[in-house]
Amino acid sequence: MNNKTKLSWLHEGFAVLEEAGPEQLTIDELCRRLKLTKGSFYHHFKNRQDYIHSLMQLYEEDRTHGIIELSKEGESPRNKLDRLTELVTSLVDSTIEMKIRAWASHDETIHSYQQRVDESRINYVKELCENVYKDRVDAELLAKIYYTLFIGAQHLIPPIKSKELFHIYKTIREYIRNGNKSI
Repeated sequence: MNNKTKLSWLHEGFAVLEEAGPEQLTIDELCRRLKLTKGSFYHHFKNRQDYIHSLMQLYEEDRTHGIIELSKEGESPRNKLDRLTELVTSLVDSTIEMKIRAWASHDETIHSYQQRVDESRINYVKELCENVYKDRVDAELLAKIYYTLFIGAQHLIPPIKSKELFHIYKTIREYIRNGNKSI
């Protein structure tokens, strides 16, 4: 059994979360969906809790640190912020962020991962805003506004889709570029 199979278990866990929620994220359900045995599961994970930690580590790595690293491919802070905006807006069409956030509201383990993810994301956006806007805006406040838009866009009914969220971010940035300081 190779690492690809371990990743298959984890990716299927995200699918279960997105489709049915954490209550259905059981070893039996994963085995059924993957058509693999419990022995295969236990080859990669000690137990369900170990699996949950691996799942959340992948979530944190891919959807936070991975996105941050991809955004760093931009040459200037403005290019990095532009790249980050493109990457982030592509995430809102999935419900996985919303499902994990809901799960975090009643599970302390998930809550600790979500809190760390939120802090990492806000801190990175703050850093970019400090470099892009210098002293023209309160970088921490703007980072929280950007992040709140990301979270809120997913919770509206119907949710704001990626193209519209991208337009909202662009509008805010144009507003700031044009010298409006009252954010």
